[in-house]
Amino acid sequence: MIPFDQRTGTIWYDGAAVDWPDATLHVLSHGLHYASSVFEGLRVYGGVPFMPAEHVARLRASARILDFDLEYDDETLRAATLDVVRQARITEGYVRMNAWRGSEVIQTAALKTSVHTSIAAWELPSGYYAAADAVQKGIALTIGRYRRPSPESAPVKSKAAGNYMIGTVCKNEALRAGFDDALLLDDRGNFVEATGAHLFFTKDGALHTPTTRCTIDGITRACVLALAEREGIACTEGDLAPAFAGEADGAFVCGTACEILPVSRIGEHRYDVGGNRVVRTMISGYRRLVMSAP
Repeated sequence: MIPFDQRTGTIWYDGAAVDWPDATLHVLSHGLHYASSVFEGLRVYGGVPFMPAEHVARLRASARILDFDLEYDDETLRAATLDVVRQARITEGYVRMNAWRGSEVIQTAALKTSVHTSIAAWELPSGYYAAADAVQKGIALTIGRYRRPSPESAPVKSKAAGNYMIGTVCKNEALRAGFDDALLLDDRGNFVEATGAHLFFTKDGALHTPTTRCTIDGITRACVLALAEREGIACTEGDLAPAFAGEADGAFVCGTACEILPVSRIGEHRYDVGGNRVVRTMISGYRRLVMSAP
């Protein structure tokens, strides 16, 4: 994969298209030093970004949770997203939005910093999130050593860059140990999510998923819940202790980047990926949804 600072094309940066190598920020930007940065990721299907309005709305909400406001209205950001994808001539790809505080001060308080916004898009290669055959074979998960903080301890409802350092460390360790990803527990010791995707279990034809008390409200997760309701598949949201992995007969993770990926193993618990009707229904239903979206 070409490093992202060595690519060509243009990036929407503070209201204008700039050449890809010129979309830079100063090393003394507040967003780099104090994590006053939020982001969103969108998938592109058939040249069309999927659910851009929902992602823009969450970007704005994330910024407000971190005590800053975006400089551009929702329609400007949505139009910029469409234009970036169109200019890049992307058919199947990924869009990354970012907003961060600038370099006016380097200290904890940042009331007078500027706010910057960027939107970039690129083709999404096979195997970007997991192996190319992961939909057929499933992925293996382990439990990460760090826990998601409680909502009283961190701005967990913001898709903030700082909230992902836990995931980076835990996924690195999972990959070194021969797994594909790590599952994170909350402050009470219950399942929350994978490092960048929400978690669902199947049991006796029904779905079970952790609450979002300690994490963002996933857009793909909401799609899965709607699909389950449409298909008549019951879904229970609640606290799920690690022991539930042994009670379940299947599992999958979902998110913008990974879509829906079945889980073949959580620690020593193994699942039949190919024979799980509920998981296959969710995968096929989500594929139909994204390909039929306007």
